[in-house]
Amino acid sequence: MTRWYFNSKEDFKSYNELIEMSDLSETDKILFRISWLNYLKYLDRLAIKDSLFFNILQLLVIIVGILIPVIEQSELNLKIGMSSITIISILGLTIAIATALNRHFRFEERWKHYRKNAEIIRNEGEDFFGLTGNYENATNQQEAFKKFIENITTIKRQEVNTFIIKVRKKQ
Repeated sequence: MTRWYFNSKEDFKSYNELIEMSDLSETDKILFRISWLNYLKYLDRLAIKDSLFFNILQLLVIIVGILIPVIEQSELNLKIGMSSITIISILGLTIAIATALNRHFRFEERWKHYRKNAEIIRNEGEDFFGLTGNYENATNQQEAFKKFIENITTIKRQEVNTFIIKVRKKQ
């Protein structure tokens, strides 16, 4: 079952331990970290960042949207010396800005894109370590390594092309 949460520091530590325990040469271990583990960390960080921005802006829109009718009906505005029109205008602008930022930067689309690709990369690594999937015919990790690097490179190229096409289409 695919998990849709973010990788933890413990996951990355375990992956690093798996790399160390593998039968790969020291050079291949370094290449493995560069091409797979670092890229997985990178995608994970981007997914976390964009998910955070998306959720904060969405919560801001929801909370401020709920406050507008409450403030409009309350006498709070008289106590702070501002007219209800001024307060409601400021809150309305806050909603408009948060919505515009989310729409312009497409945080939801981006975090889903990064999350999906992080999972693809993670699954490829786990198949490699377990000698399953594309690597089930290999007798050891050293034998599977060339195919693994080839697959990771293909996934990265597809990820970049897909992202560029999506961004271009939307602009």
